[in-house]
Amino acid sequence: MKRLLCTLLLIASTHSLRAGISEPCLAVKIPLSDRIASSSAVVYGNVVSQKAVWDDAQRSIYTINRVLVSDVWKQTDLVGDTITVITEGGDMGTMGRTVIGTLKLDVGDEGFLLLEATRANDTRFTRSGVTSFFRPYAEVQALFAQIEDGAVRDCWGVIANTTARVEQRFLSGFPHASRAAFQRAQPPRRNVKLSDVLQGTITFSPERVIGGMGDPLTIRGAGFGAQRGSSYVTFTTDGTNYHSAEAAQGFAYRSWSDTEIVIEVPPSYSGKVRVVVGATVHESADNVRVTSNLGARTLVPLTYTNLVTTNTNGGYTWAMDPVLFDNADARACVESVMRQFRCKTGMSFDVAQTPATAGYALNDGINAIVFDAPGYELGAGAVAYCDWIWYSCILGTETFYWVRDTDCRLSRKFNWYYGNGKNPEFGMAKLRYVLYHEIGHAHQFGHVSEWGESMHPIVQALPAEEWLERDTITASEQRVGKFFTERCRSFTFRACGVQPLLAPSTDDCNTDPTSDVEEDHHHADLTLAPQPSDDVVVLTDAAGDTPERSVEILDLRGTRVSSSTWPMQQQRITLDVRPLATGQYVIVVRDARGVQRTQPLIIQR
Repeated sequence: MKRLLCTLLLIASTHSLRAGISEPCLAVKIPLSDRIASSSAVVYGNVVSQKAVWDDAQRSIYTINRVLVSDVWKQTDLVGDTITVITEGGDMGTMGRTVIGTLKLDVGDEGFLLLEATRANDTRFTRSGVTSFFRPYAEVQALFAQIEDGAVRDCWGVIANTTARVEQRFLSGFPHASRAAFQRAQPPRRNVKLSDVLQGTITFSPERVIGGMGDPLTIRGAGFGAQRGSSYVTFTTDGTNYHSAEAAQGFAYRSWSDTEIVIEVPPSYSGKVRVVVGATVHESADNVRVTSNLGARTLVPLTYTNLVTTNTNGGYTWAMDPVLFDNADARACVESVMRQFRCKTGMSFDVAQTPATAGYALNDGINAIVFDAPGYELGAGAVAYCDWIWYSCILGTETFYWVRDTDCRLSRKFNWYYGNGKNPEFGMAKLRYVLYHEIGHAHQFGHVSEWGESMHPIVQALPAEEWLERDTITASEQRVGKFFTERCRSFTFRACGVQPLLAPSTDDCNTDPTSDVEEDHHHADLTLAPQPSDDVVVLTDAAGDTPERSVEILDLRGTRVSSSTWPMQQQRITLDVRPLATGQYVIVVRDARGVQRTQPLIIQR
């Protein structure tokens, strides 16, 4: 299945999983114990077949996954030897549906699945022979699987060191039954020798790049070899794992010598740069900062899904849910977001002057921003989804992919804020910021791990509360947007009625009240090392004035998990993070004057 960055990169990593664990996208973390308690059943299963189909109402495309089961917990009477699990999106060959933020499975995927029973007024698949099915509970948070060292992880990180530990710790209190559909196989284990990684042996420039649009990175060191051969450069895909050797050997290398390499950075996350020469891994001391990514259909060769003319204005017209359209603040917010993309990236997005009365459907010719509907609810914990219908056309040796309809679905479960500036209440979903992310996906932006960027996958609750005051897309997003817009205006493919984008009107580009802000939300005088960590971390304050400060560690739901006092005139403080579970946190430093600074913290075990 062709996928945008947020799925593709994890599958392409060197630590391949027994299942393609998708990355969270606009999701609030639900504790594993809560997920299990809220699910209808938990199974250990293996995906043996898939088929992409339209639902009976011909509203959208789904994938029917046939799963063989070896064990079931909770409501054991619901689950037989074989079950059908429905996931959103699918590849039908010449067309398909891409959904950002939902679970993606592949044939051969194996692991624990949290299941949700059929919803009230749910979509139906009787035309495809499916009369009963399950959905993944909480979408990307529904799957946890073994990695090569035997540990079990979900989309947020490692949750146990073995499958037996998962069953003992999280599932032992529930009814259990075995099934005979298949026997579990132990995964092959491969230990990564840290001694093979020569840390700090290479440098690079520039510090900041954009992935997937040809930005070159110059890497300097020694011992790379006069010819590249089977050697390669690789970048992190999630802060920990790296692009596979197969993918990395196909990246765009501009030059290679024994002491210098120039490579175009593919879609990646911020992190260490590695040069792999045989069994030796040269690693940078510093992190390259990937501030934006252009989402890719495939990494090798690097291909995209294009945007084309679909209306009389040379682009895409977006219609609003009546609830948004009839609310003056919400409507002004949507219009301002589209103006941001139109005026700052040149993208031909405009807003319909009537509401989206057709409802949620991807084959209605309407690009809609709507709240979810019965049978089409977002998964638990999800704030919004962006999904689109894509088509392909072959002319000679070229296969051209393009987007027809796009829908942005918003969850009714959240308390929405339609204004500017910071949320008036902690944890509200700010429509402007959510739309920067989702319309960014529609613009074919991929995720990044840089704090403060709209395409950071966590934009509700922490850490996003620290940068929600921004009311504009960032300079990096403007740059990657302009690049992709120009591609979509200048392509020469002419078949299947495809026409390039046309330049939009800029008559209203001086009317938006928002203004550009500083993009760098890192506090340069506050540093943290090592990162990631599993033991202790040292927080350093290089500011000249060092009054007494409070230090709190918060999880992504805003819950304080640790607090301490940083004494006056001390530039460093050591924090014990051993009690913290694997995952992402934010360190908040406050002084007596109310000045607050933050640093991200990643715990990895």
